[in-house]
Amino acid sequence: MNIKNFLKKINVIITDPILLVRSRFTEKCFTRNRKMGFVHAVCMMLDMRKTTLQTRLNEFFRQTNGGDPISQQAFSKIRNQFSHLPFETLHREIVKEQYNGQYPLKQWNGHYLFSVDGTYFQLPRSGEIELEFGIRGGGDRPGAGVSVLYDVLNDWSIDPIITHTNMNERELCKKHISFLNEQLGHLVPKSIVLLDRGYPSADLLEFLEESGIRYVARCKNNHSNEIKKLGIGSHVITLPNSVKIRVVKSLLVSNEMETLLTNLFDLDESEFSALYQLRWGIETSYFVLKRELCVEKFSGKTVNSIYQDFWASMFLINAVAVFNAEADEKVQQSRKGKQNKHVYKPRTSDLIVTLRDRFIFAVLHDKGLIRDFVIAQLIKTIARSVTPIRKERHFPRSPAPSHRTFSNLKSTL
Repeated sequence: MNIKNFLKKINVIITDPILLVRSRFTEKCFTRNRKMGFVHAVCMMLDMRKTTLQTRLNEFFRQTNGGDPISQQAFSKIRNQFSHLPFETLHREIVKEQYNGQYPLKQWNGHYLFSVDGTYFQLPRSGEIELEFGIRGGGDRPGAGVSVLYDVLNDWSIDPIITHTNMNERELCKKHISFLNEQLGHLVPKSIVLLDRGYPSADLLEFLEESGIRYVARCKNNHSNEIKKLGIGSHVITLPNSVKIRVVKSLLVSNEMETLLTNLFDLDESEFSALYQLRWGIETSYFVLKRELCVEKFSGKTVNSIYQDFWASMFLINAVAVFNAEADEKVQQSRKGKQNKHVYKPRTSDLIVTLRDRFIFAVLHDKGLIRDFVIAQLIKTIARSVTPIRKERHFPRSPAPSHRTFSNLKSTL
């Protein structure tokens, strides 16, 4: 969808009085006129700035309410009066709108490409957070398991899940597939799911087959004795549970053997390696979430605040995709006819910095002409900062760091 429709949809959702009733913890919440009501509190939490909370409140009131801003303590009391439902509703409804068939979306040979992958978030030290999410491994602080069904071509988070740190990624993958069938069933016949090497199992592959999902999943070279003995090329085998799969083996430029399992029997084997590489989009999205949207810098020490911040961040990564798509169109138009060595795209980090200053103003402004002007200026600014797309680049895989060096809690809360 374009930015104008995106912002209108947000406004319709957050101003729905039914959403307020469903989100607040008691009937007494948000019944009196205060300096910051429910809608503005939700918008305030969608602010992408990473300055202190009081600085954010000062700027928010300057752009919206006017007058003296409330204190950060007052804002903390306000956010504790409602659940994470407004942000989850925003995410779910916007995804439903985006994939309703009205908007042109990028596809690969007529197929949507989805990927499922998991990661872990560090959480603030808190007794109730530790009880809810647990502590991972031999660490000393709470952590959460996160899994996302992601559209790698359009950079959209489709179905995010945050859960206990001892998550079972295969079971969460089944939940994502069930969500896809139940909520976006019209996409299933033309969808392919890309999975990393930790996912393949006879049980999961059988589940995917029964769900009508096409998939390409990398597996370890010694996944089974039968697969280990196969040579380079394409082979068809039958698993012990009677599921027939195709095994495609190829040698990467790093001299590493890549073994892919799939139920795409008609696709030429030369296309599989490039297709599977598109899975990298979900890894990039986690980088954006953690390093640029700073999702792990949670703004509170309660379970409710963790869910609020998580769903707000997952919604914002889709907001970034909407603005990025429109800015990319402008970049391609401006470079049409130029003999550039590379194709260029908007720089995501600069896009986020630009949105931090104007996103909430654009959401809340109800005067169409002014909002359109703000959007045009945003896109113009974003399109000035570009980065080249360098294909066929390969880097050695770096080991995971033994420790994290940043604090994941804002210093003011």
